[in-house]
Amino acid sequence: MKLCSTWWLAGCLGLTLIFSACSKETFEKSRLKEFNLTSTANGGNYDIKVALPENYSPAKGYRTLYVLDAKLDFEFTALECEKQARDRHRDGVLVVGIGWGHDRLDDYTPTPSNIGSGGADKFVEFIEAELIPRIESEFHAVPSRAGRGILGHSAGGLLVGHSFTNHNSVFGHYLCLSPSFWYDDAIVLRNEMAYRERNREGSGSFFLALGELEEKMRPPFVGFRGTLQAYYPHYILRDYITPGKGHLDSKKTNIKRALSFFFENI
Repeated sequence: MKLCSTWWLAGCLGLTLIFSACSKETFEKSRLKEFNLTSTANGGNYDIKVALPENYSPAKGYRTLYVLDAKLDFEFTALECEKQARDRHRDGVLVVGIGWGHDRLDDYTPTPSNIGSGGADKFVEFIEAELIPRIESEFHAVPSRAGRGILGHSAGGLLVGHSFTNHNSVFGHYLCLSPSFWYDDAIVLRNEMAYRERNREGSGSFFLALGELEEKMRPPFVGFRGTLQAYYPHYILRDYITPGKGHLDSKKTNIKRALSFFFENI
């Protein structure tokens, strides 16, 4: 059953509004590295940002968080990761922001539709085969699944869920915010079932979050949460619903909670 009308779905997925943080704090430019990477997997040209942690040293190995929709969420996430590390008196992480190499709906959707072209598999191939090796070689990222996390909101959350079901060997930690799991009649739930036996013995962590007012997003969210609870005993799971908030105004609160969870489990 369709969970909401096509125009509403496209509106949710296609939002590209940029909301500035309440704080005027910005990430220290000397620790921000930027480069461009053209993918041989899908032909996209991606602007990549890497936020180095405080007291970064090439002699160390660093865990990494890959952030989708970098134009919208990279700086806020990088600053919050820095705060989490400082408050916990521990080493920080590399925060890698992935810009838009195609329309985001083409890269983040797992199957083709009138909303997106279904390029998620090729996009994850780009991350795994092209971006991760460069981050590991140039920035001393820990070369293991357990050392990598991925964060995404809305259509980005859909891509996080798809990474878990269809490409589970890439990331060990999943931060999945207001995910558009309604896409293609909840294809992510069907994929979870299809790949369950392969994935269920793995381990890691999974954070799911939603705004309380996102009623049309809730049914597949609840369904996916239930499958994680029932079939993935070696994963640390947590979910959170932000009281009184909707799709966009819940995002910053849920990013903060997701990153707190991430730092607790890496």
